[in-house]
Amino acid sequence: MGKISEYLKSAIKQIVGNGYRTVMTMLGIVIGIAAVIAVVSLGNGMSAYVKNSLNDLAGNYGIISINTAKTAERLTRDDMENIQEVLPDAKGVSPNLSVYGNVKGRKKTVNAGISGGSPALEYSLSNGIVKGSYFTQQQVDSGSRVCVMLLDDAKELFGTEDAIGFDVEITVWGKTSTYTIVGLRDHMNDMYQFLMAGQDYNAQIEVPYTALGADYDINTENFDQLILFDEQDTLSESVEVAKDVIANAHNLRGSSALTAQSMADFSDQLDQILGYASKFLILVSVISLIVGGIGVMNIMLVSVTERTREIGIRKSIGASTGAIMTQFLAEAAILTFLGGIVGIILGILAAYIICSAIGFDVIITPTSVIGAAVFSVMIGLFFGIYPARKAATMKPIDALRL
Repeated sequence: MGKISEYLKSAIKQIVGNGYRTVMTMLGIVIGIAAVIAVVSLGNGMSAYVKNSLNDLAGNYGIISINTAKTAERLTRDDMENIQEVLPDAKGVSPNLSVYGNVKGRKKTVNAGISGGSPALEYSLSNGIVKGSYFTQQQVDSGSRVCVMLLDDAKELFGTEDAIGFDVEITVWGKTSTYTIVGLRDHMNDMYQFLMAGQDYNAQIEVPYTALGADYDINTENFDQLILFDEQDTLSESVEVAKDVIANAHNLRGSSALTAQSMADFSDQLDQILGYASKFLILVSVISLIVGGIGVMNIMLVSVTERTREIGIRKSIGASTGAIMTQFLAEAAILTFLGGIVGIILGILAAYIICSAIGFDVIITPTSVIGAAVFSVMIGLFFGIYPARKAATMKPIDALRL
């Protein structure tokens, strides 16, 4: 223990005695560690922000799809009823019909995506109805020409958000039909605004799928996709149950023609993509650490050259090879550790500044901080091995001659 204390004191004395050189040597390590901490924190904050924003934007749903290239079977209204019977606690199931056209109000005409579905389609977005109500099953059964849109769409089309009862003309494939607004959804969140930035305005219109089919010659007896809506904690299980119900009804068990995916699956894929992006940025940051490590090695080689006579004297009076090597490794480790601590502090400050400017929450984990500190020491030990070994293997007579 006494020897270790002696090595540390000697290392600190050398580091302090060469203040300017120490600071310049530490700079690469400081920048590298700060970059790693900032990138990890920014990646965590970005991941949390994107996931929360998407959860706030979209509802909890799963999509069951049938591949028309692999089977002649189609999803039907009976499948919807069977799923609802087997999953009575689920929020509902709907066809997934969508077309693109335009919608005309009193003020202007804009492009529009028109979605056709059952009353369960209300849960496709997290922003609920704030004016009026969603269309009912009775209106679906009767094929009523009613629609639901965003408050933003009503403002765009009519110049006012008080648009319940107003008529709009929806044109798809050259065919125009008049629909009455019965419900308005709340404004979309910041993520939606970000995704739509720089694009032409597009309204989002929801109508009974029966009316959509009748007006624009769309098959409403057979579907390629059904959407199941449920609570987040039971969604994945419910989607698999719904898939099994359909597979049994159409003799498609084990067939690749039938697939199912939930928002949980999408969230996992998003985590994976964001994880890859974060790892790439961390890798770029680590390169600067390696450059800093090379700088440490160069300075340690200079130190060995400058202290050649000291090394010769110590070895001539009995200092072992291991003792000399340990002393120089201690210097390299302390040097990079101090650089790591400064880098961690600067990295945390940078993370707070960047995340605050962008609007992300700052997420700094103890693992990343401890890992950065340990890694900085490892860099010092790794790049300090060659200089330390060079010093330790000097022959006393050669060292004293210089």
